[in-house]
Amino acid sequence: MDTRSKRHELLTGRIEYAVQGYSGYGNGISTNVADFISDEMRADWKANREQLMEFWRSGKSEAEVFPDDCLPWLYTWRRPDRLPWAEMHLMD
Repeated sequence: MDTRSKRHELLTGRIEYAVQGYSGYGNGISTNVADFISDEMRADWKANREQLMEFWRSGKSEAEVFPDDCLPWLYTWRRPDRLPWAEMHLMD
Protein backbone atom coordinates (compact mmCIF):
# COMPACT_ATOMS: atom_id res chain seq x y z
CA MET A 1 0.00 0.00 0.00
CA ASP A 2 1.35 3.45 -0.91
CA THR A 3 0.68 4.63 2.58
CA ARG A 4 0.38 8.40 2.36
CA SER A 5 -2.70 9.06 0.24
CA LYS A 6 -4.27 5.67 0.81
CA ARG A 7 -3.83 5.87 4.59
CA HIS A 8 -5.51 9.28 4.56
CA GLU A 9 -8.39 7.99 2.42
CA LEU A 10 -8.94 4.88 4.52
CA LEU A 11 -9.01 6.91 7.71
CA THR A 12 -10.96 9.98 6.62
CA GLY A 13 -12.93 8.96 3.55
CA ARG A 14 -11.61 12.07 1.77
CA ILE A 15 -9.62 12.24 -1.45
CA GLU A 16 -7.14 15.10 -1.84
CA TYR A 17 -6.05 15.20 -5.49
CA ALA A 18 -4.06 18.38 -4.95
CA VAL A 19 -1.43 16.38 -3.09
CA GLN A 20 1.86 16.32 -4.99
CA GLY A 21 2.51 12.80 -6.22
CA TYR A 22 -1.06 11.64 -5.51
CA SER A 23 -1.24 7.86 -5.52
CA GLY A 24 -4.42 7.01 -3.68
CA TYR A 25 -7.44 5.02 -4.77
CA GLY A 26 -9.07 7.78 -6.81
CA ASN A 27 -9.15 8.38 -10.56
CA GLY A 28 -8.53 12.13 -10.56
CA ILE A 29 -12.20 12.98 -11.01
CA SER A 30 -14.48 11.72 -8.24
CA THR A 31 -13.68 12.73 -4.68
CA ASN A 32 -16.02 10.13 -3.18
CA VAL A 33 -13.85 7.36 -1.74
CA ALA A 34 -16.85 5.01 -1.77
CA ASP A 35 -16.69 5.09 -5.59
CA PHE A 36 -13.38 3.24 -5.34
CA ILE A 37 -14.18 0.46 -2.90
CA SER A 38 -12.38 -2.54 -4.32
CA ASP A 39 -10.67 -5.78 -3.37
CA GLU A 40 -7.40 -3.82 -3.22
CA MET A 41 -8.85 -1.30 -0.77
CA ARG A 42 -10.33 -4.05 1.39
CA ALA A 43 -7.01 -5.93 1.39
CA ASP A 44 -5.11 -2.75 2.32
CA TRP A 45 -7.47 -2.10 5.23
CA LYS A 46 -7.27 -5.70 6.40
CA ALA A 47 -3.47 -5.71 6.24
CA ASN A 48 -3.07 -2.34 7.98
CA ARG A 49 -6.18 -2.14 10.16
CA GLU A 50 -4.53 -2.88 13.49
CA GLN A 51 -1.81 -0.25 13.04
CA LEU A 52 -4.23 2.35 11.67
CA MET A 53 -6.77 1.79 14.46
CA GLU A 54 -3.98 2.12 17.02
CA PHE A 55 -2.94 5.41 15.43
CA TRP A 56 -6.56 6.61 15.29
CA ARG A 57 -7.09 5.97 18.99
CA SER A 58 -3.70 7.36 20.06
CA GLY A 59 -4.45 11.04 19.53
CA LYS A 60 -0.92 11.45 18.17
CA SER A 61 -0.12 13.24 14.93
CA GLU A 62 0.82 11.38 11.76
CA ALA A 63 4.30 12.89 12.05
CA GLU A 64 4.70 11.25 15.45
CA VAL A 65 3.46 7.83 14.35
CA PHE A 66 4.59 7.76 10.71
CA PRO A 67 7.60 10.13 10.71
CA ASP A 68 9.15 8.76 7.52
CA ASP A 69 5.92 8.60 5.58
CA CYS A 70 3.64 11.54 6.29
CA LEU A 71 2.58 14.61 4.41
CA PRO A 72 1.82 17.37 6.92
CA TRP A 73 -0.81 18.93 4.63
CA LEU A 74 -2.81 15.68 4.72
CA TYR A 75 -4.04 16.32 8.22
CA THR A 76 -6.05 13.42 9.61
CA TRP A 77 -8.61 15.10 11.81
CA ARG A 78 -10.37 12.64 14.05
CA ARG A 79 -12.70 12.40 16.98
CA PRO A 80 -12.25 9.64 19.54
CA ASP A 81 -15.99 8.88 19.48
CA ARG A 82 -15.98 8.16 15.73
CA LEU A 83 -14.49 5.30 13.77
CA PRO A 84 -12.25 5.66 10.73
CA TRP A 85 -14.05 5.70 7.38
CA ALA A 86 -12.76 2.25 6.38
CA GLU A 87 -13.86 0.70 9.66
CA MET A 88 -17.42 1.84 8.97
CA HIS A 89 -17.49 1.04 5.22
CA LEU A 90 -15.20 -1.93 4.62
CA MET A 91 -15.88 -4.22 7.54
CA ASP A 92 -18.08 -7.19 6.77
